[in-house]
Amino acid sequence: MSRTVTLLQLRTDIAAQADIVGGTARYTTAILNRFINQSIQRFREKLSSEGAQHYLVSTNGTLGIGATSPYPFYVLDLSAVSPSIVRTYGVDVTLNGNIIKSISHVPFASRTDYGGSVVTGEPRAWAHINTRKLAILPAPNHAYPYVAWYLPVLADLSADGDTFDGVAGWEDFIVWDVVARLIVRDQYMTAFQTASAYKNELWADILRNATRVTSAGGATVARDSMGDRGAFDNWRRNRHLPPP
Repeated sequence: MSRTVTLLQLRTDIAAQADIVGGTARYTTAILNRFINQSIQRFREKLSSEGAQHYLVSTNGTLGIGATSPYPFYVLDLSAVSPSIVRTYGVDVTLNGNIIKSISHVPFASRTDYGGSVVTGEPRAWAHINTRKLAILPAPNHAYPYVAWYLPVLADLSADGDTFDGVAGWEDFIVWDVVARLIVRDQYMTAFQTASAYKNELWADILRNATRVTSAGGATVARDSMGDRGAFDNWRRNRHLPPP
């Protein structure tokens, strides 16, 4: 579902709720536009990290074989992906030509837990190296097709007619997030507490509805990777490979 709102509509709603209609000297269009765009970017990442997939897109390709020197893992470089990446939330690989598996997201501290540079196998996990590069663990033993799910960079709204997808009234969170920020600037603490409470109520309602059906992978769907590491340990022992 899509319910777009324009930048002009967002500014108008903010001005009405913050009681700054006509106050263009103190709250210029440029300042309001900047606050709105900052709020939109935070909202998209915050919602995606809670497991909602609404703003995610995918990119696909084929993993190379073996570790990327000098590392004990394969580096999946997504730097050329367009639109560019804010954060990756999931990686799927295709095994045996027709079995699609979502591999585990693990901390970067686990980068050496799956064997050394000479150990390859079926990919079981991935970790962020940085924003646009992922470590695939263990290094692939075949050229597996992959699909990476990520939050794309969103261009700032600049023209009055530029739109944001509020889906189902989610733009209210943007409005009250900016209103609260304006109130802080004017140091109206009682009004700030009221605005913040309403913003938090909106967030809780959005979160309930956005994550009710499925999760894209984030804080609410944490997954223990010990099973995958244990399976890999068994795989390594069965092939008489040295411990990592």
